[in-house]
Amino acid sequence: MEEIGVVLENKGQEALVKIKRHSLCSNCKNKCQLAMGNSHESKEMEISVKNPLGASKGDQVKIEMGEESLVTASLIIYLIPLFGLIAGYFAGINLFPGKGEITGIIGALIVMALSFFLVNRIDKFLGRKNKYQPVIKAIIKNKGSN
Repeated sequence: MEEIGVVLENKGQEALVKIKRHSLCSNCKNKCQLAMGNSHESKEMEISVKNPLGASKGDQVKIEMGEESLVTASLIIYLIPLFGLIAGYFAGINLFPGKGEITGIIGALIVMALSFFLVNRIDKFLGRKNKYQPVIKAIIKNKGSN
């Protein structure tokens, strides 16, 4: 995954970079209700990235994160809560038979909430590993150049 951003702050080995986050709709040519007002099109976000090139405040930079890391992170974020929801439903129904589907729904919500806690813990663990951190790969435009 590659993104272009602007360095907001140089923190030595790291930098705070502002990038634009785009929705899937940004590539769509169709006019639909979702596109009205373009409020979902893009949002700016600030991320902390490795700064091996020493990019300075105001520099336009190219940021990369490995595809494998991105796929792994996406699977963790989406699949663990989904499996938690399904497992919680069946656990609730089987632990309290005869009570109706409400026990399944309550079980699903409880286990899914616990799975979000687990995802948070995994995120903190993986966030310390270098392969899961975005890196500045190139300085596209220095703040002093035109």
